[in-house]
Amino acid sequence: MSLPLYLAVRNLLRNPARNFLYILGISITAALLLDMILLSSGLSVSLERILNDMGYEIRISPRGTLPFETDAQIREYSKLKEQLGRIPAVDHIDAMLGTTVEIEAKRQTYTTFALGLDQRRPVLYKIISGSEPGPGEILINAYLAREKHLAPGDRVFLRIPGQSQTTGRDERAPFTIRGIAYYALDAEGQFTISCPLAVLQRLMQQQGSDPVSAIMIRLKKKDSPAASRISVQINASYPQITSYTIDSVIRAVDKQLSYFKQFAYILGGISLVTTFVLIFIITTISFHDRVGEIALLRAIGLSHRTIFTTVLLEGIVTSIASAIFGFLLGKLVALYLDAILTSAPGLPETFSFFVMQPQAVWRALITLLLTGFFAGLYPASAAISLPVAGTLREEML
Repeated sequence: MSLPLYLAVRNLLRNPARNFLYILGISITAALLLDMILLSSGLSVSLERILNDMGYEIRISPRGTLPFETDAQIREYSKLKEQLGRIPAVDHIDAMLGTTVEIEAKRQTYTTFALGLDQRRPVLYKIISGSEPGPGEILINAYLAREKHLAPGDRVFLRIPGQSQTTGRDERAPFTIRGIAYYALDAEGQFTISCPLAVLQRLMQQQGSDPVSAIMIRLKKKDSPAASRISVQINASYPQITSYTIDSVIRAVDKQLSYFKQFAYILGGISLVTTFVLIFIITTISFHDRVGEIALLRAIGLSHRTIFTTVLLEGIVTSIASAIFGFLLGKLVALYLDAILTSAPGLPETFSFFVMQPQAVWRALITLLLTGFFAGLYPASAAISLPVAGTLREEML
């Protein structure tokens, strides 16, 4: 251990109770700083992870909206699918139609979200029990199965809410539950059913307009520049729809949820100021407690560089100790806050506001160390500018 570091640690251990309280206070602000850094980037990271897991490079929604942001629909899907399929880089095209339906089962009627799917491969859900649905069959999610005591083989009836008022007929359609599935985009506690796209269109009595809520395109090669180029081409060629790449979806969502980042930046800034003040107080008080000692060390020949480095290291060592406690506290607080925020309705179950990334942790640690460095500059500078003779005389008297 170098002499400045040894002296810095020894000086901090002289008043262990007082300095421990200071470090505990800084740990709280360090935990807040870490959580705000995680919050500022967690939204984008979590959303990007979900989108990448789905495996589509391009998503299409009605003009000016994000997928499922509104009830707007894309009409004439089959015709559009045929046209988009002519793009050489396109591997295949899937689509989904979302709406609310009433389900009647076991003398109960309740509302659930329904997905009509046209998929080459089942990437939006994973079957837990049962098998893929055939004609007159549906899949339900685990929440619905558990809460309403439904199982594969049960008979249910579906209808669109309010349809009898608009058509004059009560169109109840019988279905058999074929299986139970996990849906990647389900919110916590959400009831969901799914069936082939054409089946839901027929239930909604909209098969003539062939509507969908969103179209997903998978490219032959996972190439971001190619996806961006094709997305621009689609937006220019089809004015009724908006095409998004993964990056543009994230930018659009970030723009809509910018208040989370603003909130994170404000609280992060407050935690930084508080951390700076606390470290400044610790090093300054420690310096003033040892004014005579510092003057004596200088009088016996200890270099300015050693004294300056010693005082500066006190702030940095305090920052490191606070960072260790702050990381543990911040992780616990992040888990608690994430549970509160993700309980908001409409969010996918796998979505997270606080994503523990190495880059974010390093950013918080470096910020904290820099804060300790700058907070220790004043007392370190004051230590090497002390008038030795005058200070020794005052301390002796």
